[in-house]
Amino acid sequence: MLCVRSFLLVFLLAGFVFGLDSPVPFVKKSVTGSSGLPGWYSSPARVGEPAFGFSYWNVPEVYDRWAMSAAGEWGSGHYRVAFFYSYSEMDSLFREHYGELDGAYGLGPAVFGAGYGTLLDYVPREASWVRHRIKAGAGLRWGNVYGSLWTMGFTDETWTGMGSLLWKPTEVFSLSVESDGKSLGVGHDFYFRLGTLSSFYTFPRFSVGVELVLNLKFLEWGGTHGFGNGNLGWNGLWLRKKLYFQKYDGDSQNRKY
Repeated sequence: MLCVRSFLLVFLLAGFVFGLDSPVPFVKKSVTGSSGLPGWYSSPARVGEPAFGFSYWNVPEVYDRWAMSAAGEWGSGHYRVAFFYSYSEMDSLFREHYGELDGAYGLGPAVFGAGYGTLLDYVPREASWVRHRIKAGAGLRWGNVYGSLWTMGFTDETWTGMGSLLWKPTEVFSLSVESDGKSLGVGHDFYFRLGTLSSFYTFPRFSVGVELVLNLKFLEWGGTHGFGNGNLGWNGLWLRKKLYFQKYDGDSQNRKY
């Protein structure tokens, strides 16, 4: 497993990283986008943008706390099918596998989606258990504003509801707000010719994150660092490969935020 981690880390540092939602609950990022590969907190109600990618995450203060994932999706402005798989470890005692499948369908400016995930936790040679997770949500675009409401949770616990708004008044800046009813998150993005610089804050459960993404048409690569929200600091590296280069042509249904 150490060889796999080393290969993945070298591969990412070589220059292929991408904007991927966090695949694990110990990393909290903004999830307000109307499109993008799926993650642990993201809404299933998104516009399809064919791509696949990989990511690596770790907690520097805890040497053996790390995760890696793979994700992919296919679709268009009218439908989306997406999946992601993650594997994480903590020390030598705990292992976790998680897989999720999402589907969405668009009707005019509205998008409706649902997802199902299976979580396998185990302690090697000791015990294992399986849990099932459900997502459901809807999104609506109005001009340069995209709003989304969704709920998610395991079948054996109370579900969490989330809501978000994304506003992109120009091609060089966007502002987002999201909340789960317990904390409020505010994020902003600055778009450049070859990349994006993003930041994200939450309060009163304080956390902060900074992200840099470089865009090379079919490829996106970047990295992120954050801390807070009851967790130790974390780092992430990722890669996304677009299956084709989609250019905005005036049809808001295909517009990428």
